[in-house]
Amino acid sequence: MNGTSNKKHVKTCIMKRNEHPYVFVAGMAGWGEKSKISYVVPYWGCFSFNITSFLKENGICAASASISPLGSAWDRACELYAELTGTRVDYGKAHSEKFNHERYGATYEKPLIPCWGKKDSTGKIRKINLVAHSFGGPSVRLLAHLLAEGSAEEREATTDGSLSPLFKGGQSDLIFSITTICSPHNGTTMQKTMAVPIASLIKGCYFVLNDVVANSAFDDWYLVRLEHFGIGSFHHKKGDASFMNTKEMKRFAESEDNVFFDVSVEGSAKLNSNLHTFQNIYYFSFAVQGTEEKIINGKTRHVPTDAMLPALKGFSKRLGRFMYKSDIGIDVDESWLANDGVVNTVSQKSPLIEPAKDFDKYNIPKGIWNVMPTVTGNHGTVIGLGADDDFVKSFYLDHFSIINELSRTEAP
Repeated sequence: MNGTSNKKHVKTCIMKRNEHPYVFVAGMAGWGEKSKISYVVPYWGCFSFNITSFLKENGICAASASISPLGSAWDRACELYAELTGTRVDYGKAHSEKFNHERYGATYEKPLIPCWGKKDSTGKIRKINLVAHSFGGPSVRLLAHLLAEGSAEEREATTDGSLSPLFKGGQSDLIFSITTICSPHNGTTMQKTMAVPIASLIKGCYFVLNDVVANSAFDDWYLVRLEHFGIGSFHHKKGDASFMNTKEMKRFAESEDNVFFDVSVEGSAKLNSNLHTFQNIYYFSFAVQGTEEKIINGKTRHVPTDAMLPALKGFSKRLGRFMYKSDIGIDVDESWLANDGVVNTVSQKSPLIEPAKDFDKYNIPKGIWNVMPTVTGNHGTVIGLGADDDFVKSFYLDHFSIINELSRTEAP
């Protein structure tokens, strides 16, 4: 995938026949194009270039979603649906009552992809290709599930006619493909290696975002998207120096309705038990590894290579030696030691209970995870963090050429 692309640049994004737009979904602590910080440091491209802008210059329709950086997969899926459709976020009556937060969240004034779900000139439904980094993976998988099957709990709880179309189901034909990159399909052992309670991690993360970002030149440039928990703004309570002790933060941090629970091995298993692949969607996964196996004191370990970002080497070392027997029947053994500094590489390949096979360009079936060749790098390599620009550009152009060819050969 290395090398400079020879494809001709064009000035505008042209919708080619049977090619579907690409929607990029960031991971934990990430942001999209509606966050002002994206003008300075785009999540997709980081400090070198803007991936979605580059794709548009190459005639590929692309946009990046702006959903909660700390929310759960459920909440983020609801937010993504609202952004795609240009509506107000509805987290569901049953879900909001279960987790004691407001049912409705932010309003997205305009649809991110105006043509989504509409018929083209040939009468075919306009679908989207979802491209997800890290925790974006579980988020888009849950969106696909809700579009296809809806939520029985929400249908049962909502009897006043206010049920969101997302929870009705019957919309399985709106997604063409799902591509995940460095996604913790089966969780990551990072939190276990740190031995830090989830609530403390959340409070610490929010503290950094509040004090470092909100009280800087980037004030109001980063969307928290936790309005439904009463934490919609960095300036939680003006003049309140002890925001981490507020009941709103405590409720959010101690619930299971947050990113830290969902990325744990146990939380991921709970999420996976309710999900499955769909026969009309193409699935692709890219795993990344920045470690190599070593025998240290007679024990197998994984240590970071030069491909690992210096800031991630400490985390990578801990992931590379940590094993345990979980209470849910998943043994975190030697196969979990390889990692990208944040997520165990084996977890990035596919959910344990869903069908998967190694990618074969001559045989790309729907409804099964096509596991792409493992990329050498770190958790940020494929979004441009510490990576060669030509590699990143070629990565997306090459992969999207595969997807576009599949879409062009779709039966009318």
